[in-house]
Amino acid sequence: MNSKINRGLIAVLLISTIILSACAAATPTEDPAIKITQIAATIQAEFTQNAALTPSATPTLEPTATPTMAPPTATPEITEVFPTPTSTQPVSIQGDVDDKAVYVSDVTIPDGTIVKPGSTVVKIWAIKNIGTTTWKTAYRLAYLDGLKDAKEMLYVHLPNEVKPDQSVQVAVTFTAPSDLGTHTSYWRLVNADGKLFGEEMSMKIVVGNP
Repeated sequence: MNSKINRGLIAVLLISTIILSACAAATPTEDPAIKITQIAATIQAEFTQNAALTPSATPTLEPTATPTMAPPTATPEITEVFPTPTSTQPVSIQGDVDDKAVYVSDVTIPDGTIVKPGSTVVKIWAIKNIGTTTWKTAYRLAYLDGLKDAKEMLYVHLPNEVKPDQSVQVAVTFTAPSDLGTHTSYWRLVNADGKLFGEEMSMKIVVGNP
């Protein structure tokens, strides 16, 4: 823009110089240099005024990139998984042998009987043979858990043979503990091969002051 103004100004000055030179030949009384300076100042003032009136180019703003919202993350659906029930065969309380036995009754010391600390307790169970075999005297009532026999014996042999549908009474002797409270003992029949069978026998006493 400025280079165009300067070229125009130079051209005007040259034309003015030629014109003034011609005028100077006709009218010698006026100084041509002064006249040229006046014309140049006038032209410069016009160019300055026109430049002030010409609107400056408005800078173009680059568009600001609009942030793109990321699509919402899908919430995974929670599926509650329930375990598939597994069918299980109940474990026979009789054992995997031909010998079968059931508890009949507490002949002595029913559950909850109160006994003195250190006293002798003779527990007798009535047990019935519901199987097809005859129990020999080699069969025994064996200790499982809890209070032990007074002599800490782990088994007591049957007093006699027991045929099918017959019952037998088996006695175990205990010494009541000195600790007050409830005490239990658990026993079960064992055949001649050393295999457990039949229902479990239990005793529950309360050591205290009857």
